[in-house]
Amino acid sequence: MLKSDVPFLYQERRMKLLGLAPEACFIFFGAGEVVRSNDTHFPFRQDSDFHYLTEFDEPDAALILVNGKSHLFVLERDESREVWDGERYGIERAQSVFHVDEVHLVRDFAAKLDELLIDAKEVYYSLGNHVDRDRMILKSIHSATRFQGKGRFGHLPFHDPFPLLSELRTVKDGYELSFIRKACSASAKAHLQLLKRVRAGMSEFDAFNEFQYSVFKNGCTELGYGPIFASGLNATTLHYVRNNEMLKHGDLFLIDAAGEVNSYTSDITQTFPISSQFSPEQKSIYSAVLDTNRAITRMVKPGISYRDIHSRSVEMLTEHLLSLGVLSGDLKTQIHTGAFRKYYPHGVGHYLGLDVHDAGIYHERGQDFLLKPGMLLTNEPGLYFRERGTPYYGIGVRIEDDLLVTESGAEVLTHELPREIEDIENLRRIVNT
Repeated sequence: MLKSDVPFLYQERRMKLLGLAPEACFIFFGAGEVVRSNDTHFPFRQDSDFHYLTEFDEPDAALILVNGKSHLFVLERDESREVWDGERYGIERAQSVFHVDEVHLVRDFAAKLDELLIDAKEVYYSLGNHVDRDRMILKSIHSATRFQGKGRFGHLPFHDPFPLLSELRTVKDGYELSFIRKACSASAKAHLQLLKRVRAGMSEFDAFNEFQYSVFKNGCTELGYGPIFASGLNATTLHYVRNNEMLKHGDLFLIDAAGEVNSYTSDITQTFPISSQFSPEQKSIYSAVLDTNRAITRMVKPGISYRDIHSRSVEMLTEHLLSLGVLSGDLKTQIHTGAFRKYYPHGVGHYLGLDVHDAGIYHERGQDFLLKPGMLLTNEPGLYFRERGTPYYGIGVRIEDDLLVTESGAEVLTHELPREIEDIENLRRIVNT
């Protein structure tokens, strides 16, 4: 896609959304700046829905879609602020760059909303994120309802836009996939570097720094989420974030980290021995998780539901736990009672895109949402052993890949990272010689 075509892609997304509710008024707010104590500003990241519909990257913006038109609200040019925060687009430049129908100043939002709501038959807006904005929106809706002579029948119909936006965001277009592929490749290469370089005596934080250097060098612009660098027993804590302990011979190292490109993120987890090879117990658990990961990859295709693939992962991991003697009894009982959750407490994956847990519906009104070509999801089975007195105590293994649903199956976008035990041990022997 040519760079000149990009604004029209976002215009097309806005029109698709309007097409789902032609008589509605959609209202969206962008993210604000994050300011903490002592007037310290933190890196700005645009709200994902706002980014999806505009790619506009300034704070405190707003968007109204109504009557087939897009109205973008931006901060006014202010030389005194631009000295500190950088140049702003302003009205004229924002309209030419982002190809919206009309651009207004943020300060005029309330008055313009009153005007634009006059002919709307329903409103889509997410309540609950900002009290003052909610009050302003509800006041405008009340005014529009009275203007239309419907006051005694209640407000205009009011909806959350999440279901409609999710319908659009779950299926990625080629432009989105170009960023996702770059993020997946850069992240996989960064993980591979750690596999080749990490050794006992380093700290989890040392490995984190190595990862950041590599993932940014390979083209990512930000980390996709708070990373997990968990060695030994730390790997049995699902959201371990301290990342500050020393790496020891004999332990496993679980790393859940990835970068993003243009706000589109990857999500990768690898687990490998800090020593040259897996212990027999570690190898047994790693093999069980890898076996499940591979089976899920083969299973993913259009027409399959998330429930289908998660249920299969539960079945396979429970079978492995039974064969290892961790659980006892019959398979159906162990699944029915949820005995497996002690060792496998999370789902097999989630949607991926502008957010690491991306927008998307898994089931609606009792019906499972089926996978379609162009959808992106993670594949991350895992087993974790926190109880003392077992041969597997302190072992935590998760193997996570990013899968693109194709017309006939799934493409592994994180394929550059080796997963087989023999390949991992060969690399680890080189590091530890």
